[in-house]
Amino acid sequence: MFRYLPEQASKVAPSVDWLHNWITDLSVLFTVAICGAMLYFAFRYRRQDGVDHETPRIEGSNFLEVLWTVVPTLICIWVGYYGIVIYQDMREGEEQALVINAVGKQWIWEFQYENGKQTIGEFVVPVNRPVKVVLTATDVLHSFFVPAMRVKKDAVPGRYTSVVFTPVKTGEYHTFCTEYCGTSHSAMLAKLRVVSESEYERWVNDRSQDLAKLTMSPAKLGARLYEEKGCNACHNLSGTRLVGPSFLKLYQSETRKFADGSEITFGEEEETIEEYIRESILYPGKKVVEGYPNGLMPAYEGQLTDDEIKALIAFIKQQDGSAATEESEEDSGEDLQAKLAAMSPVERGQYHYQNKACIGCHSLDGSNLVGPTFKGLYGKSGELADGESYTADDEYLKNSIWDPNGQIVAGYQPNQMPQNYKDQLSEEDLESIIEYIKTLE
Repeated sequence: MFRYLPEQASKVAPSVDWLHNWITDLSVLFTVAICGAMLYFAFRYRRQDGVDHETPRIEGSNFLEVLWTVVPTLICIWVGYYGIVIYQDMREGEEQALVINAVGKQWIWEFQYENGKQTIGEFVVPVNRPVKVVLTATDVLHSFFVPAMRVKKDAVPGRYTSVVFTPVKTGEYHTFCTEYCGTSHSAMLAKLRVVSESEYERWVNDRSQDLAKLTMSPAKLGARLYEEKGCNACHNLSGTRLVGPSFLKLYQSETRKFADGSEITFGEEEETIEEYIRESILYPGKKVVEGYPNGLMPAYEGQLTDDEIKALIAFIKQQDGSAATEESEEDSGEDLQAKLAAMSPVERGQYHYQNKACIGCHSLDGSNLVGPTFKGLYGKSGELADGESYTADDEYLKNSIWDPNGQIVAGYQPNQMPQNYKDQLSEEDLESIIEYIKTLE
């Protein structure tokens, strides 16, 4: 009954599911028995023919009282015993386990291996080898949950907790935060990749990216961080509006107006553009630019070193207009147009999804970010913020891209999506994006 649990991908998963199913079945059995008896007696001894009937005097039954006390007690002892046994099985191999340190912070998971290798939003483990993930958090309470491995544990600021599991299947598995932690809680996801032992050894010992960073100029390192940290999803280099302000000529700005009505002039009162950019990266809610919503950008305090912040500032400094012009010319060149023309409509749609910042707000895995997920969107019916209903057909999707504030889905905020896609996308581009969305079932 109710066998809807995820794939069993760890050694302990079958035992966890067995006990879970027993508890569920027993709960259903006793709920039906107790509520069924209650409803039967309420019907059987209801008032009939408008006549009150004398309630019989019932002295009670010692046998029944012993029965409904002893049976639940024995069931609880039985469940508790197997709960302890399975929990001990969960910790099996902890002493010989591969140790990975995981840090939860709004709204990402960071992982560090014993050789110093670090990743964000993804961790890789070998199959058939115990893994111990040591958890902590830097800001608020988070909870680390890998459904396929049947492990979940809170990540608490200022202390360490851990989960242990032995994966038995190669593949990719979702990791979630299951403790509400703020605005982008639903987007705090990570990917677990289970690979063969040999592939894991190659991956964990591959430090080519780290070595390459050591030889990069600050601006080049900043360009890599701009993509690796997801800045490109919300801040473009062309001057057009996305979720956040463009980086084009940001460093060359003389003044900046904010949502609270205040304004700063760089160079006065010891306020420098470098300090403004640094503060905006580490604490984005302190100075929110006028016309943009607060709470969408995660705080990068503790996630970036001083050298990385300096590299991002050097990269932003380069965006003085000349680089954007070259990029624009390259994007409109014959090579790119020929490349797009050779693509199928679905491939072109995927290209636009990745390069028009859709990827920053609309997921492909069913999770809700700033905007609704694209998974299963086409043909879906729902309710708009004004109470009207909608069906996500071709016409609806076209209007939602060209005029995003015209039809706001219930539960989402207006003014989050750029209003100028009508100037950026042709009819053919729109049709390609819609064809791509159709494939995301």
